[in-house]
Amino acid sequence: MAGLGVASTQILPSVSKLPYIKIAAAADVRQEALAKFHKEYDAEVFTSFEEMCKSPNVDFVYIATPNELHARHVIAAAGHGKHAIVEKPMAMTLEECEAMNRAAEQNGTKLLCGHTHSFDPPIRKIREIVQSGELGGLRMIHSWNYNEFMYRPRMKHELAMSRGVVLNQGPHQVDVVRLIGGGMVKSIRAATGIWDPRRPHEGSYVCYLEFENGVPATLIYSGYGFFDTAELFEWVGEGGQPRDPATNAKVRKRLSGITDAEEEELLKEQMRYGGRREGEFSHEWQGERHQPFFGFTLVSCDKGDIRQSPDGLIVYGEEGRREVTLPPGSRGREAEVEELYQAVSNNRPVFHDGRWGEATLEVCLAILESAKEKKEIFLSHQRPVA
Repeated sequence: MAGLGVASTQILPSVSKLPYIKIAAAADVRQEALAKFHKEYDAEVFTSFEEMCKSPNVDFVYIATPNELHARHVIAAAGHGKHAIVEKPMAMTLEECEAMNRAAEQNGTKLLCGHTHSFDPPIRKIREIVQSGELGGLRMIHSWNYNEFMYRPRMKHELAMSRGVVLNQGPHQVDVVRLIGGGMVKSIRAATGIWDPRRPHEGSYVCYLEFENGVPATLIYSGYGFFDTAELFEWVGEGGQPRDPATNAKVRKRLSGITDAEEEELLKEQMRYGGRREGEFSHEWQGERHQPFFGFTLVSCDKGDIRQSPDGLIVYGEEGRREVTLPPGSRGREAEVEELYQAVSNNRPVFHDGRWGEATLEVCLAILESAKEKKEIFLSHQRPVA
């Protein structure tokens, strides 16, 4: 585990339960987090990423370090013969992506780009239905998400490096729509919004994209915490757990009581590995879960429409409305690790590989470029769905 920040609190609990995985090591700069990790997992700890990669006990590294370090760490891992999963965004530039892919290819290591909601069972099922042709040809895709992202505890540097929601949350929506649409985005036109001077980074975007086959899609995201798309989804949260209808208001109110960066950093520290996570900032949920839900996605075909439901999909066809209930299946980080495990153990190709991740990042960067230049941006690094 590279980086014992907030992401690690979501990764470790589910991954550590997999029968084919042993948590072997962690690298971080926080000594108290390393001490807790060593005690909890009886594993090696390092303050140097490179030193961890030298360990013979490590087969693959889950990279959840700050965004600007992703490229350096993937390249270092590959140089030591370690497979890697890298958190979103894959990198900060397409040039970094190219270097990461070259390193993995030259060293014969597997590189998987996570985490995104294209791993979710309902999204994979939508792709399956579209690909089967049972509803005729694909005509358009729309994905909307409204939540309180901009008012969760964030360091100013973190928001700056992720360009607010665009590079942090954008990969989720882009991956979902690219998977359903076949992967090959031709061009995009987008606008972003910076609406709150307390958070002087992109908190919203509207994106119109078109696939090479002419299918259009829209991506809409707002992290400003007023309307909540979970209201349209029986108050099911992103991870499938119940979502408090007052979440947005509570998070906005809590931030309004923070007067300086040090207070916010203290609050953020509570969310990292070893911190005290509670209330609306906790990623832990032990109760019953529905299917994961990252916004409201509606897919239209010649003979019907498809959307998610709390436990699967709803299909609107010529014979009316029917619900497709799906088993829980693997999701999130568990699904990512399973894909990498199968690729390594059975020498299968990684679907969400570095080239797929590069294509997703290209769309996200094009959102920023289109918003700045106020023009349509044409893409050249896209990859089709395998």
